[in-house]
Amino acid sequence: MKEFLDTTIDIGSFELSLHSILMFFSVIAVSQGVIWALRYVLRKFLRNANFEEGTRFMVMRLVRTVVYFMVVVIALETADIDLTVFWASSAALLVGVGIGLQNFFNDVVSGFVLLFEGGVRVGDELEVDGMMVRVERIDLRSTRVVTRFGNLMVIPNGLISGQTVRNFTQGESATLISVDAGVAYGTDVERVKTILLESANAESEVIRRDQTAVLFNDFGDSALQFTVYFWIEKPFMRKLIASNIRFRIEEAFRTNGIKIPFPQREVHVHQAEAPAAPSAG
Repeated sequence: MKEFLDTTIDIGSFELSLHSILMFFSVIAVSQGVIWALRYVLRKFLRNANFEEGTRFMVMRLVRTVVYFMVVVIALETADIDLTVFWASSAALLVGVGIGLQNFFNDVVSGFVLLFEGGVRVGDELEVDGMMVRVERIDLRSTRVVTRFGNLMVIPNGLISGQTVRNFTQGESATLISVDAGVAYGTDVERVKTILLESANAESEVIRRDQTAVLFNDFGDSALQFTVYFWIEKPFMRKLIASNIRFRIEEAFRTNGIKIPFPQREVHVHQAEAPAAPSAG
């Protein structure tokens, strides 16, 4: 048996014995059991410590990554594999692979930035490229998000960390949004203000109703332009909430005889006079 385990296999510049290979996989198997136990204990501790979901996910992801890296290194050392020889023999290959995988490594580094920095966490509602999404999972290379239509999307981490992303979850507990409206010239502006305030505050998802405000924005080309601002706690539903308020505004305008004008243009047609007939000479 000992002679069988001492049998060596040549792989390029590496010389491995069956005993080394067996030790490598044994360390991996034992470490997997330790990782499962550690994950169970750590998850229970974080839950009892009342850490929020995003923080628990971040800690678990970092611990798992570090432990897996250490396990692989220990397994290779246990198998008597000289890592310095491995890196030296594959240096040229790694340089070529590194050049071809610049975007990949950029996404991986960005993943560590997201996990450490905490600016984006699991459960956060973000606006990325004008699209509203909810973060479901943050991996080292990409972030899994769900749109308001229920579609699952995978976004490279470099896209999130490399541009301005609006986070609706962190910071203020409420979000200020607005709805625009235009009325015809000659309309009672105070009546318009009252209708806009009542229409916004009638929506059940609107909070801080005492802070709902109406601004008279401008004298437009064909309308008096107003904007009503209001606070909500569910930015993921902001389009639906704004739509409900527009329905109420349109109904109130119709009931009160307030017209919403549309752009008009006057076109004047000038007919050119016919040229005078030449006189007979």
